[in-house]
Amino acid sequence: MLQLEIVTPDRIAFSKQVDMVVVPSTRGAMGILPRHITLFAQLVEGELKIKIGNDEYYLAIGGGFIEVTKTKVIVLVTRAVNAGELNEQVILTAKAKALAALHERPTGESLAAAQLSLRQTIVDLRILNKRKRRTH
Repeated sequence: MLQLEIVTPDRIAFSKQVDMVVVPSTRGAMGILPRHITLFAQLVEGELKIKIGNDEYYLAIGGGFIEVTKTKVIVLVTRAVNAGELNEQVILTAKAKALAALHERPTGESLAAAQLSLRQTIVDLRILNKRKRRTH
């Protein structure tokens, strides 16, 4: 087992002993097991998977960094949302707003904000759909 801590600017989103964590890095999905080599890497927004025994948990995360030692993994990200915290209607509304904003052909910060919002809603919907499949 290894200690996993997921930290955002607002809170400690997760802190438990886990068997494995898979994070979205700039080079693709990266799996971390106990006694992994020491590592520091950049993360991109996407899906974070946690495995504890036979159970799997998913979080939608924003970009950030991961630090791995032999016994501990610290994930520092801009956001971390558990599947149980997601609201489908809110996500769909945000996705529609992001698409409408992109349709207006924004530039600069407006473009970046709309693209970020769209990417987050896509990740959130993927996490929500995994949760729905597991509960049905």
